[in-house]
Amino acid sequence: MLKLLILVTVIVLQAALTTAAQAAPKALIYKGPGACEEDCAETFVPIAQSAGFDTEFVGPGAPKAGLFENVAIWIQPGGYAGTAMQNMNSTLKSQLKAFVKAGGGYVGFCAGAFVATAKVGTTSINGLNIFPGGTKLYGKGIDLKKVSWKGSTRFIYWEGGPYLRNLPSSVEVIGKYSNGAVAAARTAYGQGRVFITGLHPEAPAWWSTSEDIVDTDGLDHDLVVDMIHWASRK
Repeated sequence: MLKLLILVTVIVLQAALTTAAQAAPKALIYKGPGACEEDCAETFVPIAQSAGFDTEFVGPGAPKAGLFENVAIWIQPGGYAGTAMQNMNSTLKSQLKAFVKAGGGYVGFCAGAFVATAKVGTTSINGLNIFPGGTKLYGKGIDLKKVSWKGSTRFIYWEGGPYLRNLPSSVEVIGKYSNGAVAAARTAYGQGRVFITGLHPEAPAWWSTSEDIVDTDGLDHDLVVDMIHWASRK
């Protein structure tokens, strides 16, 4: 009887360990004031899942207990950077910064790039200050931008996003607009990693078609997966 009890206990423990080992890391996706209404948060769900992550939306309020447990990456979508920063709870901001500094990852797109620096663009609104240098509006309107991304030409959806400026040598430039301005870059923050872009490589096809824009080289979701994998060290 004792041997049987020991055997059952071992089997249960092995099953528990296997389940824990197989649990996918989590990607937290900001969804709240400042995230645009055109599925800006939702569009990241299938992309993050294809990259090997479970997903969870996070609002701007005070974080729940254990929010960052088993989390590998924070995704900050496009929208309105100032609105996001002015609505995000101060405790959530502090915990997010601490999460990245301790080894977590952050990826930001358009507004998500604006909020990563010390100030939101050229405004006086405080950003997260997890990315050195600054951001500035690249232009107005909606377009497909011809971009050099890791040396390859890509046409990527863009909607009022920034270019990155005053970057120190510690920042690795990944993408440039056609005029040479920095469109995407990555760097370390403490033990963590931050990867931001003024573009929308996560854009679904309908974003372009609704604006009568023809994306000649197709979707750019592979770039998002690469950003997530790099920032999370996956």
